[in-house]
Amino acid sequence: MPSRPDAEAGRHGPVRVTLVLDVAAVGGAEIVLRNTFAHLDPRRVVADVVCLREAGPLADDFRSVTDGVVTLPRGGRLDRAGLGRIPRLVRHFRRRRTDVVVVSHHHRAALTLARIAAVLAGARSVVAAHDMDLTRVGSRVLPRHVVETLFLSSGLALLAPSQGRYLHDEEGVGASWRSRAREYVVPNGIPAPEPVPPERRAEVRAELGVADDDVVVLMVARLSRQKAHDVMLDAIARADRPNLRLVVVGDGKRREELEALVAERGLEKAVTFLGLRRDVPRLLAGGDVFALSSVHEGVPISVIEAMTAGLPVVATDVGALRDQVTEGVDGFLVPSGDAEGLAGRLARLADDPALRAELGCRAQERARAEFTVENTAAAFTEMVESVARRRA
Repeated sequence: MPSRPDAEAGRHGPVRVTLVLDVAAVGGAEIVLRNTFAHLDPRRVVADVVCLREAGPLADDFRSVTDGVVTLPRGGRLDRAGLGRIPRLVRHFRRRRTDVVVVSHHHRAALTLARIAAVLAGARSVVAAHDMDLTRVGSRVLPRHVVETLFLSSGLALLAPSQGRYLHDEEGVGASWRSRAREYVVPNGIPAPEPVPPERRAEVRAELGVADDDVVVLMVARLSRQKAHDVMLDAIARADRPNLRLVVVGDGKRREELEALVAERGLEKAVTFLGLRRDVPRLLAGGDVFALSSVHEGVPISVIEAMTAGLPVVATDVGALRDQVTEGVDGFLVPSGDAEGLAGRLARLADDPALRAELGCRAQERARAEFTVENTAAAFTEMVESVARRRA
């Protein structure tokens, strides 16, 4: 295997990390990575970014917190499979003296090409998995060819321990020597929010048109089948509490369908669609409960934001949510698709202000202790330093 003069990387300075993406799109995983890079100690880790298709809308954000963003598109008509980018990636890794290459599971070109280039350049690679519990037939987090070649990588980054169990049980990770890589948990975290002024709650609730005694349930999720808004609407109807108000933040292809369902169920006074909003932390200040009815998730940032804001969570027990929410302590979890279960938990919280306050306080304490971007940056640093120390 190719080697470099500083084969034991990190011994003579910070670990050099290159994140390879198909495109720097605006997505949850990309935003977490950008925020993580902003909180790295440059004495220990320095990073740059390579995009294989185009820079993308988040490129400037990455430029502001890394050593730069480079784009390596296909080399022309003859480069149909994009394989021409492998030698260009190798040159980039060698020129920059990259120690660790990080690729995200949903950037499919990077997942294949960057891992091959890392081997050829004598660098190590880490595969970062950002999802689990995919429900579509034949759908996977990690493609089969990646699982069968995990031995080529020096690490598999997980969001939570339960994600590792899922990948082992459902996708064959660790089933043979070919499908093994050392596993690291790098939990999602968010930057500390700005302090909320006392008048913010009244301001937001006035904007939403809710009364002082209304119980506002916030659901922040794109309007897609994955988020199962129809189940949440059914739960609101079953809860049968006149003071329960569901505020849906997000947009997507299902909007017309869901608005028609609201009209059909006679829920116009109970449900408000706000569309896509950029001020979610501000909106959370006006809420009482956060809810999510997804059929699959990873570690949703929206739940961390809600807990940090002091809201109890009512959600379906999918993905790694049980690593975020403890039943009866800082929220409630019910099986996926269980509208009756969601309704019962929402009704209980609507009827008991003291319970809402108690669970919300515990949620906030836990989020501010565990789900911070500083913790994410620390775990990322430990991972890449460990990988860089290991011989390829």
